[in-house]
Amino acid sequence: MPNQTIAHSILKAKGKLLEWVEDTVVREVPLTVHYNREEIATLLCSPSQTEELTLGFLFNEGFIRVPEDVYEIRLDPSDHMIWVEGKPCVLQKELMSKRFVSACCGKSRASFCFANDALMVKPLTSTYSILLQEAYDYAKFLQSYLPLFQKTGGVHSGGVGYKGNVILTSYDIGRHNVFDKLGGEAFRTKLNLENHVIFFSGRVSSEILLKVAKMKVPILIARGAPTDMALSQATALNITVVGFAREQRLNIYTCPERIIL
Repeated sequence: MPNQTIAHSILKAKGKLLEWVEDTVVREVPLTVHYNREEIATLLCSPSQTEELTLGFLFNEGFIRVPEDVYEIRLDPSDHMIWVEGKPCVLQKELMSKRFVSACCGKSRASFCFANDALMVKPLTSTYSILLQEAYDYAKFLQSYLPLFQKTGGVHSGGVGYKGNVILTSYDIGRHNVFDKLGGEAFRTKLNLENHVIFFSGRVSSEILLKVAKMKVPILIARGAPTDMALSQATALNITVVGFAREQRLNIYTCPERIIL
């Protein structure tokens, strides 16, 4: 695994005392994704789970739908390049314009009614529910599963849970990359997420909500706040959004029937 951090000399202030110390800083790398020999996008990300990130990104953008669509993956970690050979995509020409996706916000979306989103996102029909204590337990796990955050303060983290068990985890400097990595791992292992929970350390934007909808996950638990557009989408798509989740407190914003005592 590549180094996730580097040492950096900083001038640390405490009151009126200034002192030079070595600090630990999280790494950020550009990962350029190619699909069928075409450059698709450069993702700014943490240098971990790069194949999962690529698969999740290609899935969420509509290039691939099932694992059999992927024929080969080749990674050049030294140049931060990844090549995927796969099934030709009907939407490929429309999606081929090269984009630079930032680690902070990803693509800006005024609404989710872009062509590929409209084709891929449908209201969920899952009746899956969890106990309130289970939601608290996932929030508690987020607080403990943050070793790189505790070391650097520079990453988001997330995971997938089922019946109180944590079955997938990921972290990244980009909050949307966390979801692509989780989605990519589920895609690769053919894990159906329709009756699962995703929990996440950050806030919930409309872009994050869309990724959850494309993964068909009915419950999203976040430590941060949701946006109004995300909640409008969650209501329309029948997704339960929980925000400000801590060990023993949280807010249920949409579809509260899935969180039971």
